[in-house]
Amino acid sequence: MSVPDAVSLTVSINSLVFFDLETTGLPADHPARITELNFCGVDRMQFMECKSKKMPRVTNRLNLCIDPSRPIDPVATDLSKLDNRNLGKQSKFDADVFNVIVSFLSRLQKPICLIAHNGANFDFPIFKAEIAKFGEKFPQDLYCADSLKIFGLLQGISTDPPKAKRVRKTKSNSLRLNEIYQRIYKKKPETLHEAEADVRMLFLSAIAAPEEFLKAVESNAVPLTSIPKCW
Repeated sequence: MSVPDAVSLTVSINSLVFFDLETTGLPADHPARITELNFCGVDRMQFMECKSKKMPRVTNRLNLCIDPSRPIDPVATDLSKLDNRNLGKQSKFDADVFNVIVSFLSRLQKPICLIAHNGANFDFPIFKAEIAKFGEKFPQDLYCADSLKIFGLLQGISTDPPKAKRVRKTKSNSLRLNEIYQRIYKKKPETLHEAEADVRMLFLSAIAAPEEFLKAVESNAVPLTSIPKCW
């Protein structure tokens, strides 16, 4: 899947929305469908004034659990604790869900940037595919940025696969979100593979260096409309 090059923004991002999905499995195995999604929005000033280890008092949050209408892979269930039984009475990803998300985002100061870890290859293409099912799309001025690339830039770790000699991944050069968090805070995250917990982990990792993180986001953001859907 080709990922578009970053665009130069003519305006500053005014709202950062940290974003995570849980799904029925990996896109390589089958067309992955969303089982949970979480958004945590913060305005520019609140983000820049964050202190490490502490979430700002003022955030806007949305968490939705979704009936995927297809079997969930047992491996995905083992990680997320979401299965077809406990999601069976939840709403499907339909136009109502889309409208809830649009209403949530419309309350935030523009321009907005969605931020997800490995978002360019996972969260954003799956999100786009779900929305395309019923012919909806987001406006051109909604941006997105992949925090995996951002942390790679900030920590001097290449996100490109090695061409010649294989580089052994260790906890000191891994870009897995839980290991980035552990390097910053010297402890393991309490919870993994719950959308809300993963968004919190991403947010806390970002506010370890808010000015540098935001500057890298603004230099590497692309319109969400430019991301190809995965199915």
